Amino acid sequence: MRVVIHAGMHKTGSSSIQEYFQNSKYEDLVYTRWTDSNHCGLFVLLFEDPDKLAGYHGFKARGPDFISALPRMKERWLESLKEDLAQSEGKTLVFSAEDISAPQFRNAVVRMHEFFKSHAAQIEVVGYVRSPLSFAVSAFQQMLKDGGLNKLHVEALWPHYRSRFGMLEEVFGINNMMLRVYDPADLERGDVVSDFASILGVSMRGPPPTQINTSLSAEATALLFVQRRLGDGYLSGFMGAQAGNNSFVDKLQTIGERKMTFSEEIWNPVLERHVDDLKWIEKRLGRNLDHVYPAGAFRIGSESDLIQLALQSYDAVETLLFDSVRTSSRPPVQRLARTLDLLRKFSY
Repeated sequence: MRVVIHAGMHKTGSSSIQEYFQNSKYEDLVYTRWTDSNHCGLFVLLFEDPDKLAGYHGFKARGPDFISALPRMKERWLESLKEDLAQSEGKTLVFSAEDISAPQFRNAVVRMHEFFKSHAAQIEVVGYVRSPLSFAVSAFQQMLKDGGLNKLHVEALWPHYRSRFGMLEEVFGINNMMLRVYDPADLERGDVVSDFASILGVSMRGPPPTQINTSLSAEATALLFVQRRLGDGYLSGFMGAQAGNNSFVDKLQTIGERKMTFSEEIWNPVLERHVDDLKWIEKRLGRNLDHVYPAGAFRIGSESDLIQLALQSYDAVETLLFDSVRTSSRPPVQRLARTLDLLRKFSY
């Protein structure tokens, strides 16, 4: 049996890989079952320290009832994974979770390795590596989406390549690691899903799928930053919190078309502080990573830049608000009550 663990890193087309292989049937592949195509929650549930489960962002946001059910869920999904392994004899089992490459989950990675080593003769880990500036910009947007950030702190967005991939090399063995540059010029057919399919040894069925979980525009990023920084922020701790947040972000995503990046003034000092880390990953890859500033991108140099950019989209937000009220699927009385609540809030 061959186990292929796709370990991210974050913001390298993982969602597209996960959606495609969950929904595609190959005779010699078994895609691990879970409530989502992304196995991050399953990875944490089965292998993370038990006392840390309640603090995991994907669980915490769902409220106390969900947290209390985690021990029962762990038993059920551990059996499910064992069943998937039993069905994978003579085949390849795929497990895909970006959090596997996150340094804070080292203990979970060690337990995962021990678990799979007891079931499979061949374990391979695949990681895609994104250049630091493009990673930092994308990570900033994703952390805003997930409610994990409400201020501009560029230092915290450095990828920490050695902590990520050095950890995986130590646990799984450097000979079991495959690192690929997340760049169309380096990927099979210029696409990460096609590239991962080639690693698995299967052919893509049809054209590469459309990339999902795409970047926010500069305008939408600025608006989301203002809401997180100066508004009520990310609401969580109850069922439906994630779905409501996703709907809110989707609405903002319709505003603006410009790309964003960080200015040289705030990015270059970060790059200089982490030059040794960059050299480490470039040596592992056998090539340099680019540091290109996207042409025409809005360059963020401060929180003030984000706020000023957001103010320029005020009319678009106002239109979205009124459209949301008018097109709400709630029953008329509930829609009226919600509209009155909004009016009351603006009255204070």
